[in-house]
Amino acid sequence: MPEIIKSYHSENNIKTAVLSIDESFVTLEKFNFLKNVVSDEMSSGVNSFVFDMNNLDTINSSGLGILISCLKKIKKSNSSLTITKTNKKIKGIFKLTKLDNVFEISS
Repeated sequence: MPEIIKSYHSENNIKTAVLSIDESFVTLEKFNFLKNVVSDEMSSGVNSFVFDMNNLDTINSSGLGILISCLKKIKKSNSSLTITKTNKKIKGIFKLTKLDNVFEISS
């Protein structure tokens, strides 16, 4: 199982996990992997997530489904998710699918 690069910071009682996402985490074969990572982090007290997409060149419908599944899980626990460092192609995919209105996307 691949290791996901994580970093943490806390501010005002909000513990944030920054997860570095690449192609190996958003494939159909790994559908539950990222969701399980999110669950484990929430169990350890994380209540804010940042998905760093700097190492992600593109994303397909399976990858979008994985992100939506993670977002549902995060929102259900009253936590937050921000997607950062997306390239032009990924920003275009989010815009085309109107998911830019669903996810909080930061530069």
